[in-house]
Amino acid sequence: MNDIIDGDSHSSLLLKFMILVAISATIMVFDYRDTILQPVRTSLRTAIYPLQYVVDVPVRMVSYLSDYFADHKKMAAENKQLRSMVNVYAARNQKYHSIASENIRLRHQLNAIPAVKERFLLAEVLAVSGNIFRRKVTINRGANEDIYSGQVVISGKNIYGQIDSIAPDSAEIMQITDPAHAIHVLNDRTKMGALAVGTGKTNLVELKNIEANVDIKEGDIYVSSGLGQLYPANFPVAVVSSIAYNSGDSFMKVMARTLTDFSHTREVLAIWQTKKAAGVIEKPESQLKKNKKTPTVNDQADKKKH
Repeated sequence: MNDIIDGDSHSSLLLKFMILVAISATIMVFDYRDTILQPVRTSLRTAIYPLQYVVDVPVRMVSYLSDYFADHKKMAAENKQLRSMVNVYAARNQKYHSIASENIRLRHQLNAIPAVKERFLLAEVLAVSGNIFRRKVTINRGANEDIYSGQVVISGKNIYGQIDSIAPDSAEIMQITDPAHAIHVLNDRTKMGALAVGTGKTNLVELKNIEANVDIKEGDIYVSSGLGQLYPANFPVAVVSSIAYNSGDSFMKVMARTLTDFSHTREVLAIWQTKKAAGVIEKPESQLKKNKKTPTVNDQADKKKH
């Protein structure tokens, strides 16, 4: 009985299959030879489009996410590179800005001094000596820039002092107000000489060796004489601020205010001058060696009177 049922079932399926094949072949023939089925095809495509879209969504999502993360990774790498470049350019810009500012200050300093042929180097004051009895400052230039002991230092057109001791990257300047410092000067009005000696006080020197009968008055400007072959001539040093005279004294007590304002000056110019002795030019290197052989700074400072 079961065999009969199975046989009928197979025959029914085969008949249905043959019918479907015949219908498909007929539709294919009609579709190939005529466009009568075009509306049917369009309707079917419209009906199955949502299904096609849903099936294609995962593929498109994978492609979108892949492109998104690839672009994000590329963008992150580019941003990192750009940040690095910004930091480099910012550092360069700061350096160029510093150089430009230094050039402006240097031009300002050079425009103030007389026309001379010496070489100049701009230096910045870093620190002031802690010894209240001395007037010394430290600058940010040293032996690496050929700074040498005894070198003249000016501020604008005014005398500032001289190099007292040096290190590779710094140097110490003895200001003209230091008690151990002296410089020969001339009255710019009368051309009479004097010795400007440091008092240890800010912006104040004493003019010594001025006889009681010398023509001098408050407001007279004293300039460097050039004697001693250290400081160049005709650089302003100080202006007379007070004159005291006691009857019977041979010399007057004259105080002068320095034309360099040591309390506000933060930048100075070191000068290279050609020194000749017996036809031989003395180079800064020899001065460096001499400085290294000097026993103490104080001993060296006591000898610097010109």
